[in-house]
Amino acid sequence: MQHYEYIGEVLPDGRLPIAPSIAKKLIPGQRIRVRIEQIPDAPIATGKKELDAATLRLLERMKNARPLGAPDDPESLRHSVLFEERMEEKFPWRG
Repeated sequence: MQHYEYIGEVLPDGRLPIAPSIAKKLIPGQRIRVRIEQIPDAPIATGKKELDAATLRLLERMKNARPLGAPDDPESLRHSVLFEERMEEKFPWRG
């Protein structure tokens, strides 16, 4: 016994169409078993989707984050500047 699966829609006149690839394998008068499972309709997409609060916070942090990679200014790559930045990160001054 072979099993086939096909997802389709009910036609306006109430008929259930069978995929041509499956229909050609069936013999007229042959007994078949049909199982009907309703698939819930997909939610209708609106033009603008709302993001949850956690996603909005993450996007805001990404917008305010320092850029990664080498800076555009080659002067800022000097050893003394990099050392000062690293020291400020490790030992923040609290005045």
